[in-house]
Amino acid sequence: MSMFGSMRGSAYLVWCPDRGATREDARRIVAYNPESAATAWAEWDDASSADYTIVGGTDTEVVVAEDRDGSAEWRFTVSGESTPVYRARKAA
Repeated sequence: MSMFGSMRGSAYLVWCPDRGATREDARRIVAYNPESAATAWAEWDDASSADYTIVGGTDTEVVVAEDRDGSAEWRFTVSGESTPVYRARKAA
């Protein structure tokens, strides 16, 4: 299930300072907690760039904050892994 689809939760802002992003550049993500927002951002980032650098093994540090003035910020290192998928069908 995609983490950046429709769901209930709190609104978070997520950005990657290592790429020059600031809070003003953040992506708004609705998630159950800050960690879920960080992983949803990683999924979105990999899919939107089509480079899949995070799932390819490049850990990335992101900052997460609730989408409200004066909220605390949390730092997370996001990582991923590629999972092979196999199928079988009856041969003719």
